[in-house]
Amino acid sequence: MPSQTPDSDAEFALQVRAFLRDKLPADMARRGLTDVHPSREDQLGITALLAGAGWSVPNWPVEYGGPGWSAQRRMLFEEELMLAGAPPNNIQGVSLVGPVVYTFGTEAQKARYLAPIREGREFWAQGFSEPGSGSDLASLRTRAVLDGDGPDAVYVVNGQKIWTSDAFMADMLFTLVRTDPLVKAQRGISFLLIALNSPGVTVRPIQSIDEGESLCEVFFDDVRVPVANLIGEEGRGWDYAKFLLGTERVGVAEVPRNKRNLATLATMAAQAPSGTPGISLYADQVFRSRIARLEIDLLALEAAAVQTLAIDDQSPLTPSALKIHGTELMQAILGLQVETLGGHAGAFYPHDTAAPSPGPDHAPGVTAEYLFRRCMTILGGSNEIQKNIIAKLLFSGQQPSLPTRSEDQLMLQQSAERCAADYRDTPWSDRADGDPARARKRWQKLADTGLLGLGIAEEIGGYGGSDQDLAVLCETLGGVTEPLGSCAIAPGLLLARSAWAIDRQRAVIQALVSGEQVVAFAHAEAGSAGQCAAAMTACRAQPKAGGFTLNGAKCAVAGGPIADAFIVSARSAGQPGDASGLSLFWLPRNTPGLTCLNYRSVDGQVLADLQLDAVALGEDALLSPPDHALPAIEHALDLLTTMACADAVGTMDQLLTLTRDYLQTRQQFGAPLASFQALQHRVAEMYGELALSRALVQRAVAALAGDPAPRALLAAAAKSRTGRAGFFVGSQAVQLHGGIGMTQACSVGGHFKHLHMFEASWGNSQYQSQRFARLTDATPRPKTGD
Repeated sequence: MPSQTPDSDAEFALQVRAFLRDKLPADMARRGLTDVHPSREDQLGITALLAGAGWSVPNWPVEYGGPGWSAQRRMLFEEELMLAGAPPNNIQGVSLVGPVVYTFGTEAQKARYLAPIREGREFWAQGFSEPGSGSDLASLRTRAVLDGDGPDAVYVVNGQKIWTSDAFMADMLFTLVRTDPLVKAQRGISFLLIALNSPGVTVRPIQSIDEGESLCEVFFDDVRVPVANLIGEEGRGWDYAKFLLGTERVGVAEVPRNKRNLATLATMAAQAPSGTPGISLYADQVFRSRIARLEIDLLALEAAAVQTLAIDDQSPLTPSALKIHGTELMQAILGLQVETLGGHAGAFYPHDTAAPSPGPDHAPGVTAEYLFRRCMTILGGSNEIQKNIIAKLLFSGQQPSLPTRSEDQLMLQQSAERCAADYRDTPWSDRADGDPARARKRWQKLADTGLLGLGIAEEIGGYGGSDQDLAVLCETLGGVTEPLGSCAIAPGLLLARSAWAIDRQRAVIQALVSGEQVVAFAHAEAGSAGQCAAAMTACRAQPKAGGFTLNGAKCAVAGGPIADAFIVSARSAGQPGDASGLSLFWLPRNTPGLTCLNYRSVDGQVLADLQLDAVALGEDALLSPPDHALPAIEHALDLLTTMACADAVGTMDQLLTLTRDYLQTRQQFGAPLASFQALQHRVAEMYGELALSRALVQRAVAALAGDPAPRALLAAAAKSRTGRAGFFVGSQAVQLHGGIGMTQACSVGGHFKHLHMFEASWGNSQYQSQRFARLTDATPRPKTGD
């Protein structure tokens, strides 16, 4: 047995990895990576192997043999097992019926069943589904009639179960049966344990579309089951089934398996030729971008799963969304794996054969896995059923639980909500004319709340506060089109990191916080989306005696028309793309040679393009150490991008609420729109996109104070994922509002345009996914089986 459990998660992962490297048989690992339908021997074998370390039942309490790990550690453990190639354990025994037995079973049942499950000596199957019932468990018809009384009584079971995974190699079946047909459907159901070698039980395997076998039909013909095999009370089987289905609240997301499949996909794509000679599919920019999108979606899925584990909330709202996105992600990853096979993707590879096969060595099993995993969006409550669950909860008024916020953050949220409400009450005509004078008044109103000083250190005139505080502010103000990022957040960071004396920093910050002076960060340049990248700056700062001469242009400077001064990035040495040679300059608006073209965005923001023609600046205009501004600019861009994502999440939240409320009140064909299932599913999909984006953005916020590499990676991931989600949520909100959603008077259109502006700012989703791929490929990738 391994030594004591390490304190840190990283050390724990290394301990598990070392154990698997030393103990997991190579042939078992090979089969675990390739077998579509794992054998009984391998599934029980991995459980027995882990039992020797006390790790075979990671989700069980210590008193029943569990290791006492946190939910986060259990997730890490499953991930290490997957990456090492370990076959799955008997999930129906370890994860499903085991917890039911130790929670509701008698002492005799615990003594009889728990040890064989824990030690890998007994194999279980689950008998819930029935022909014609699908996910509607309450409609089951398998009957169990009590015969006799006392301890010698038996239930006589007749009926049929279907889609019963691995029943043909199982010893025991836990199943739902109807014991009272006269009461309400859910109340007449009981939970029975049935030995599959009992007389009258017939198990018939069903060949699935991959031509393999794991699904089964089970028939009961006067099967006599001891009354001692009843779990809990007769008639409470529905309650025990709901408990069983809720024990693994994030396992349905399939995060570990998706990680392994993605690692396998990367390896396969690196070995597969593209249409260009000498270039692999992985090196092909289009294919690599498709992989990057899946990697980003997996990051969001994992972030939402971890967040769900951390919240003490038993609502199925987010777990249902996890099931939908996790299973659809799995199918998308496997679809790309098949693509890497090229012309051999359609070849049939028989199961369990060592015969020579066409294509690359890794081809056998790939298409079969792709075909078989179509079941993932069906089993465990189909994804359509999960959407029904989400919609029912949303339309009943339930809200998802969010991470705990401090008392100060709740007060900040309330203050920001008042500002947002006041802004939203302002007529569109007063916000959308692009008038700098009106925009300046709105900015001063925001400054009067004190919110502009948030996130800026107190010693230089700010009000302090963490990145998490800033994110709360930005999310709460979601949809408010004031240039908070460019005119407060970015200048605050850049001035704090500047080479200026602290007195000068403090004077500017105090004027900024009070609204007396507006400062805008001018960095983006016209051209491709990559022009918002820090190192791609082309604007020139030619050194001269006593200062610099600036030439170039900046585009779409948020808040530019109301700015009194700009913080401008320019290249004082080198060429675009070089890591060195960048500097930051303080540029007053009235400087000769500076021309501002003022305009407004589609969502009512005031913007400006700057033209710099031989703009002469003194040495005191230099904000950064000469030629070494890149780290500060990259930090500012990651901060701006992440906070813009928080704002987009808040905007999506507004759209979800507006759409839900509209569908509940708008009548059509004599019924509220909310009663139509197709529209309910649209709202459920909107919620899923919001939930995963919110979780990923929160992870990106947490990374802002850390090392630059993960900070940049998560900022890129959050921007890419949230940009795609924003378009989906916004477009669905307009669609579901019908014609009124197309009118200027409806706030839904304004929010949709705000999300469009978000997508266009600081690198769109495509650019950010490519950036994410570059950053990911610069980091060594863990290999499957290492």
